[in-house]
Amino acid sequence: ATPTITPSGSTTFCAGGSVVLTSSSATGNLWSNGATTQSITVTTSGTYTVTVNNGTCTSLPSAGTTVTVNPLPATPTITASGPTTFCAGGSVTLTSSSATGNTWSTGETTQSIVVSTSGTYTVSVNDGTCTSALSSPTTVTVNPLPATPTVTASGPTTFCAGGSVTLTSSSATGNVWSTGETTQSITVSTSGTYTVTVDNGTCVSLASAPETVTVNAVPSAPAITAGSSTTFCSGGSVTLISSAINGNLWSTGETTQSITVSTAGTYTVTETSAGCTSAPSTGVTVTVNPAPAAPTVTASGPTTFCAGDEVTLTSSSAAGNVWSTGETTQSIVVTTSGVYTVTEDNGTCVSPASAATTVTVNALPTVTFGPLADMCDYNPMLTLTQGSPAGGTYSGTGVTAGQFDPSVPGLGTTTLIYTYIDGNGCMGSATSDVLIDDCLSISEAEATLIKLFPNPSAGVFTVDAGNSVIERIVVYDNAGRLVEVLESIQASTLTMDLSKHSRGMYTLAVKTSHVTDRLPFVLDK
Repeated sequence: ATPTITPSGSTTFCAGGSVVLTSSSATGNLWSNGATTQSITVTTSGTYTVTVNNGTCTSLPSAGTTVTVNPLPATPTITASGPTTFCAGGSVTLTSSSATGNTWSTGETTQSIVVSTSGTYTVSVNDGTCTSALSSPTTVTVNPLPATPTVTASGPTTFCAGGSVTLTSSSATGNVWSTGETTQSITVSTSGTYTVTVDNGTCVSLASAPETVTVNAVPSAPAITAGSSTTFCSGGSVTLISSAINGNLWSTGETTQSITVSTAGTYTVTETSAGCTSAPSTGVTVTVNPAPAAPTVTASGPTTFCAGDEVTLTSSSAAGNVWSTGETTQSIVVTTSGVYTVTEDNGTCVSPASAATTVTVNALPTVTFGPLADMCDYNPMLTLTQGSPAGGTYSGTGVTAGQFDPSVPGLGTTTLIYTYIDGNGCMGSATSDVLIDDCLSISEAEATLIKLFPNPSAGVFTVDAGNSVIERIVVYDNAGRLVEVLESIQASTLTMDLSKHSRGMYTLAVKTSHVTDRLPFVLDK
């Protein structure tokens, strides 16, 4: 029987592929390619038949089986854009010689790929039917970078102009600083941001973290202005003012813009700004001249005395004296109360004032009589205005506690002189001519004729002289002061009103045509 052919798969495939053709006869097969097995493996294009020989006869040929083997695309080549050995962080572009149909060993299908990791790279081309053989491999080698160095500063990285800081890399070798220096350490004295990398001869590390150095400018030295003369006398002062508003430090330790100086010396100031201190200013010299010693004052005698006396005050300084009175002599004569001092002016400086000398001039006491006339009409009282302290001594005939007593016999017509020496030893006196002869001829019967009623009284009362005519009435208070005088009455009775005066004891000296009597009266209101 004519055999049939069964293919094991597609009879169209790419070069390098194959298909197995199998005869339906187990034996006696003769293939068109000369093979005699039941099955043959076909790798080339052609039409394949088979016959069967049973040892006597040969069958008709089988129907032909056509096998088509398509050629592969040309094997592509790879071109590198640069060295295929480089440092981490770098890359190389690999490009296939085929514009289309590429399949890279990375799975990418573009004509070019960018490679940044080590490996072996190939590419094949598929024309839509067959895939080419793999290109020759391209090996890419990526070398690791050295470790990123760190930078250590030897001190503060913010400092003043004129200072510096040392920056040190953690790598002992291969350093390349942003300044171009290649030592492990560099010394920096200017502001900036500094980094370092490490070059191991193959690769350069990433740059270190930046180290920022700030160099602050140093302020200019300030200037000092004096508010007044820098030469003065002890006890004076001068204000020194810095041209810098802030940041001042004086040689005295003070930090204000201005200082007040009262001692001799040379003074300077510096200015600090942003942590930087200027050079000291030009020194200002202050000269303090000593003042003369305070003079002492000597008194020629007691500094407490009575009016009319004096005392001489003398300075211990022979020249240059200026008294609190304005006098400039060494000695002054003082006749009035006051506090006296003296200073010495040597032409440059004035001394402190001397200790105060107090002069007390006590006024003379004033001694006066009450109304002076016929002593029988009035009760003369010795009134005095005295200095301090009070409590002096009265003297004079008929004086009892400052009051003239007309009952003292033997006075007759005389001139009375009353003297008072007060507690300060100052003396005053008063003189009066008095006529007292009639006072001694008054009989006791006549002295009891005058009556006051009511007594005590609220103020209004009656004076009754009986058969006598009242001529004059003089009223004194309990201290002997004159209160009222009534003249030319010419009546035997009189109504009086003392209600305007204060409550207390009063004395009425009532003169009639026959007698003068002194009568007590009590004003009780």
